[in-house]
Amino acid sequence: MTLKIRGIHHVVLTVSDPAKSATFYEKVLGVNAFPGDEKVRCISCENFLLCFQRPPKHGLPNDRFDENRLGLDHIGFSVESRQQLEDLLAVLQELGVVTAGIEFDPDGKGEYVCFRDPDNIQVEFYVGDYQD
Repeated sequence: MTLKIRGIHHVVLTVSDPAKSATFYEKVLGVNAFPGDEKVRCISCENFLLCFQRPPKHGLPNDRFDENRLGLDHIGFSVESRQQLEDLLAVLQELGVVTAGIEFDPDGKGEYVCFRDPDNIQVEFYVGDYQD
């Protein structure tokens, strides 16, 4: 049997402060998070949920994301146009988030913007889908 994946249902990021992360992503994505509690907050990204949770046990003091550990390396989202990347850059600038601007990925042959969220998780926004 071949399991056919139809898409992403949800992505859960373990963060230091779900409310802070939800506020950051609300500004970046331009949508509101669902009411939650101090443990979990979620945002609807139309066809999947993006959720932020506290560590399930005891978080490490002053912990920051590090892609050299096993697990998530980064998360990449797709957008429809370069204009959306330009709009994203304006929001990131307002938030004081450092980026290299719009870059070109020679492997994916497309434009993207890369930045770090409040917990140092690398986030990328690409024009088009991976099939493009």
